[in-house]
Amino acid sequence: MTGKYGKPDPRSPEGSGKIPKKPVNQSIPPLKFPSLQDVPVRTAPERSPRSPADGGVAVQPLTERVSSPERLGKGSTLPRWVPRNWQFWGAVSALVFSGMGVFSALTLFSLPNSPNCPAIFLPTASASMRLYCAQIMADKNTVESLLKAIALVNDMPSDHPLRPEIDRNIEDWSKKILKLAEESFQNGDLEKAVGTVRRIPAQTDAYGLVEKQIADWKAVWSEAEQIYQEAEDDLRQNDLRQAFLTATRLLAVGNKYWETTKYKQLSSLITDTRVDGGKLDKAKGMAEQGGVENILAAMKLVEEIKPTSHLYQEATAVTAQLGQKMLDLADAALDRRDYKGATNIIQQIPERANLKAEIQDFNTLAQAKAQGWGGTSDDLQAAIQQARKLKSDRPLYGKAQQMIATWELEIQDIASLERARQLAQPGSIGDLSAAIAEAEQIPSSNPRGKEAQDAIDSWTATIQTIEDRPYLNRAEQFASIGDIPSLQRAINEASRIGGGRALYAQADQLIRDWSDRIQRSQDQPLLDRARQFANQGNLRAAIDTASQIGEGRALSSQAETEIRDWTQRSEQIEDRPYFERARQLAAQGDLSAAIATAEQIREGRSLYDEAQADIRIWRNQSEGQDRMQQAYATARLGTPPMLLSAIQIADQVPTNSAQRSEAEQMIEQWSYQILQTAESQAQFNLGAAIAIAESIPPGTKAYGAAQQDIQTWQQQLRR
Repeated sequence: MTGKYGKPDPRSPEGSGKIPKKPVNQSIPPLKFPSLQDVPVRTAPERSPRSPADGGVAVQPLTERVSSPERLGKGSTLPRWVPRNWQFWGAVSALVFSGMGVFSALTLFSLPNSPNCPAIFLPTASASMRLYCAQIMADKNTVESLLKAIALVNDMPSDHPLRPEIDRNIEDWSKKILKLAEESFQNGDLEKAVGTVRRIPAQTDAYGLVEKQIADWKAVWSEAEQIYQEAEDDLRQNDLRQAFLTATRLLAVGNKYWETTKYKQLSSLITDTRVDGGKLDKAKGMAEQGGVENILAAMKLVEEIKPTSHLYQEATAVTAQLGQKMLDLADAALDRRDYKGATNIIQQIPERANLKAEIQDFNTLAQAKAQGWGGTSDDLQAAIQQARKLKSDRPLYGKAQQMIATWELEIQDIASLERARQLAQPGSIGDLSAAIAEAEQIPSSNPRGKEAQDAIDSWTATIQTIEDRPYLNRAEQFASIGDIPSLQRAINEASRIGGGRALYAQADQLIRDWSDRIQRSQDQPLLDRARQFANQGNLRAAIDTASQIGEGRALSSQAETEIRDWTQRSEQIEDRPYFERARQLAAQGDLSAAIATAEQIREGRSLYDEAQADIRIWRNQSEGQDRMQQAYATARLGTPPMLLSAIQIADQVPTNSAQRSEAEQMIEQWSYQILQTAESQAQFNLGAAIAIAESIPPGTKAYGAAQQDIQTWQQQLRR
């Protein structure tokens, strides 16, 4: 029969038949005690002797060997010198046992010290000594000490009496190793945990849990890493809310390291990312405002974002963009020929923008541009030589080639313009035309295209002036006579100068002046005659006469002003009788007739607005009269319902009506009539009286008295 780990079980029939006790220090010699056969004792109770079959030796009772009469035969009696009384033998027995106790105590107190386990030579050490040292080593409760303890005793033979005790200890130590590995896993060291459990002996029960435990650990670890990665992806997408929600899933993965250390780390990362995101947004906003100061301030903000931030890559890209903006600003400064300002901007671009090569090339091209600002062919040639220092492997090589091509074209344009100016120098129309033809060979897109066009425009204007000056001179001669026919001839002569020509603006102004003089001469008599009619009181004739002056003529604005004044005076004269009559009718109380009379004043006439204001007043008054008439007619019956209706109708009288005070007075009067009716009804029917009193409207003077009566009548009903 084999044991738990494939070794013979010492408790089986094949073994010793005895269960070994806890091992003791075998270096201690066994104690020797005096034999009981040498000591006379009292008769002891009988017990069944062990038979040889039980593995023992037949033992006779002490009474048979010591004091049994049957055993005392001839030659077997005690010597005579041996006392026969029991007191003697009792004293002897007490003395013997006391001595044995003292001897045992002395023996125990004289045990050797605990063995020095590190100095033990294992090949010769006993099993109990190994087990003892292994237990001491295992008490340190570290993975290495437990493994050493197992190694110390695990090679003992399977049939050794202490093997069951060793196996039990190995099992306990293996479970402790598994527990320590779990602690390593919880503390965040997965590799250490896996490496630890794989060192557990294969023959233990704990070893059967190793693979499952490793699989569980790896599953938890993989899940936690996936959650952490998802949160980082959310941060890279600047979705902070989702990143926080994802991070909270770490709190339930089942690992203390991920639930505490890594969760706090991720939370801090989210917070830092939120702060960094705010800095990036602010920097972008400042950059959009433009200007060197704003861009530099934006760069300073972006540089605060550390390399550990999830937004560092974006921050680096933003820095590069800002650096490029500064390059553009520097280039714009060069276009303004501000060399010092351009170089100052370039020097402030930080290294983090990763534009070192571009900055070097820019400085080279800036020097080339500055050399070309002289404008001569020699200056441009020097600029070309400077720009050619940039080879094809440089970042601004393409821009340098474009500048070189531009300067080469400009050199050609300078030569063409110089030839054109030489041709135009004599100043004749033919010379100027030849100069224009030469300059037109320079395209407008060329560097000197605008300069060439300006020269062409100047020479063209000179030609047109030469051609048109005779027309303008003759026109001025005609106009100097001053009469209408001469002025008209001057206008006709100046009109020969077409639009867009050099002298057109001057000719056009003269034409307007001469036309104005003609129109004033023609229209002034009409305006004077109209004024005479107005002074005589004939406003209609004045208006008709002034209206003959056409729109857009020299005196049209004056005529229109006079016509508006005369029209207003005429309308007032025509409409005033209607207005005065309407007011008389209103004063007499005939508001309907007053309204109808005032409405004869048509819209757009001078008294229309004033008439409409009075009409609105009269309509309110008329409406108030109508309402009061309806109210009086309704209240004539005198019943509470009719009086209440009369109050409601009277309350509809407009507040700005003259009848409003009358309406309020009657409302109070009719309210008291309803109250009187209720009080009269109370003598016969309290319920009906209460219903009548409750119909009195709030806000009237009778309302308060009615409420007091209602309370009194309700109390009477409850009695």
